[in-house]
Amino acid sequence: MNETTRTLTFAGIAAVALVAAYFADRASQPVQLTGYENVGEEFYPDYTDPTEAKSLRVVSYNEDLATLKVFNVEFKNGAWIIPSHHDYPADAEDELAETATSLVGVVRGALESRRKSDHERFGVIDPLDDSNTNLKGRGQRLTLSKEGGVALVDFIIGKEVPEQPNEYYVRKVDEDAVYRTKLKVDLSSEFSDWIEPDILKVDRDRLVEILISHYSIDEAQQKIVYESDKPEENVTVLTRKNSTTPWEMQGLDKATQQLNTADVNQLVNTLTDLKLQGIRPKSGDLAAGLKQSGSLKPKTQLDLFDLQSKGFVLARGPQGTPRLASNEGEVVLATNQGVVYSLYFGEIFTGSTLDIEVGNSNKKEDEKSDEKQDDAKSSDAKPSEKAESENGNDSALKTSRYLLVTVSFDPSFLGDPPQKPEAPEKPAGLKEKPETEKNEQDKKETDKKDAQADEKPTPEAAYENAMKAYQSQLKTYERKLKEYDDKVVKGKEQAQELNERFADWYYVISANSFEALKLKRKALVEPIEKPKADPAKPGTATPPFGKPVFPPADKKPEPAPAKKPAPAKSEAQKPAPGQPEKDASATAKKPATGKPASKPESAPKETPPEPKSVTPPKN
Repeated sequence: MNETTRTLTFAGIAAVALVAAYFADRASQPVQLTGYENVGEEFYPDYTDPTEAKSLRVVSYNEDLATLKVFNVEFKNGAWIIPSHHDYPADAEDELAETATSLVGVVRGALESRRKSDHERFGVIDPLDDSNTNLKGRGQRLTLSKEGGVALVDFIIGKEVPEQPNEYYVRKVDEDAVYRTKLKVDLSSEFSDWIEPDILKVDRDRLVEILISHYSIDEAQQKIVYESDKPEENVTVLTRKNSTTPWEMQGLDKATQQLNTADVNQLVNTLTDLKLQGIRPKSGDLAAGLKQSGSLKPKTQLDLFDLQSKGFVLARGPQGTPRLASNEGEVVLATNQGVVYSLYFGEIFTGSTLDIEVGNSNKKEDEKSDEKQDDAKSSDAKPSEKAESENGNDSALKTSRYLLVTVSFDPSFLGDPPQKPEAPEKPAGLKEKPETEKNEQDKKETDKKDAQADEKPTPEAAYENAMKAYQSQLKTYERKLKEYDDKVVKGKEQAQELNERFADWYYVISANSFEALKLKRKALVEPIEKPKADPAKPGTATPPFGKPVFPPADKKPEPAPAKKPAPAKSEAQKPAPGQPEKDASATAKKPATGKPASKPESAPKETPPEPKSVTPPKN
């Protein structure tokens, strides 16, 4: 091997060693970590204006039930609605504004992991990720979007960091890195938290009448069936004049019965705080008819089927006239504004929370074979079992009932309209005086008012006084009439507004609320217990010495016997002039024996002595 070949060989070996050393050095260097460079930066630095937010979606996953829940709120056509719940109106403006504001400037905290395999441990698996088969570790996805659907914020919020309040494991949907992040979002995906839960919103102080009808429906004959043969037992009517007067029941025997005030108060409390648990949309024709006329008038078979599927039918009453009726009767309540609410109670059904809120598309709600059994079981269930069903978790089937509400206006509940006073009749032959003469006459009448107080007014003066009183009464009447007319206008407007709010929806209420509203007449009445008389005690028959005996209160005392008039004294018995009259007892004769006379058993009647002739003395 010549020198050139040897040199080239050594050069090649050196080059290979150099390359090997380079790669060995690179392999020994620590791996460069990514993600840490973002710590302390905002997740969405371009999101600065919370007023841009026009929709919010919350997706959560229930690991125990393996169910997905999607809840979203959207600003559409000038109003906030809940698309996930049949576009039901939402009271979401304030809630969404607070949520949107709290998500501005959210900063990445400490980096916890960059590996996708750690998502289950931190609970940040996307609940909408169908490719991931893990049933645990799914987080809550929060998406805030502006108009048009462009996302402003899209987070996966996982578990809360132990012992660190308001700090969660969070990641962006399009990133694998998980950070600790402080969040102050009080976000709820519960339907009841985003709506006005009070269905009627009626002021209890304005209630003046409650009417409960007790009937059911014979669906085969489309006939209303009342519970009793006695008409007074089929309708319970409670009335009062105003909020300060007690409730009274029509037909109550006040001598032996009284109202059960505890149950009446419970009834009023339930009506004024009736909570909405779910909703179902009505057909378009039914809703339009309610908004226009305030009454339900089905026009098509679809309308009838829509009503019947919820337990509301057109049935014949006692007179054979068809009218809207419901499976479990109705309750009517009226306010002193003339607004009358009619509440119809329809079919009973059971289901999970989601079934109750929006219905289950996989079930046919018009299938009623099992619902009849549920109704019977519900009425026989113990209170503890009902409470357990109502307060159970989503896996428990809860009992609920459909409710339909209509509103009308009845001016009779405003009170009697004011009556116009009648003008006094003008005396015949009375001429109208000129204005100047009238003023002079008024002045003269004022000056002579005291002098003429006791004098009878002339027909002209009486007529003028009556006209003055009439003018005053007329002004009072006109003022009260305007007040009454204003009440009528406001009452009609309120009834119309309520019908527009109720027209589109069937409501779902709890079975407990239904039971509290459908009280029987007997439950609202209790007997009057008469106080028992105290038993007579020994010795009370004879009054103690020295105390008078009074006659019973219901017995009038007997009148005292009339005293006989004393006999008139004769002239002989009269004393002489200037001499005092002697006492009769002093002149009584003593017995001849000188002994005191014994007292007779009964005093003899006193016989007036024979008059004696007295000869006047001679001078």
